[in-house]
Amino acid sequence: MIDANPQPSPMVSSPKLTTDGTSGFDDPTLYRQIVGALQYLTFTRLKLTYVVNKISQYMYSPQLHHWKAVKRILRYISDARSYGL
Repeated sequence: MIDANPQPSPMVSSPKLTTDGTSGFDDPTLYRQIVGALQYLTFTRLKLTYVVNKISQYMYSPQLHHWKAVKRILRYISDARSYGL
């Protein structure tokens, strides 16, 4: 995700993350691995604590909109590379 478009914030406020039963994510192991790495990152980046907590609530059954939220966080982090992250 190095060449991804940077995001100014780690999460949008309008769409709510829910378990509405829409399309499931194809690779839940990948989702769990990335969310676990993001949980480790919250020790140094306190701004990410809330959003990582929200996406980690859906680790048992991730859906496509949860994955999109994870990718937005990764785009936010890629924009913060210049800050020494």
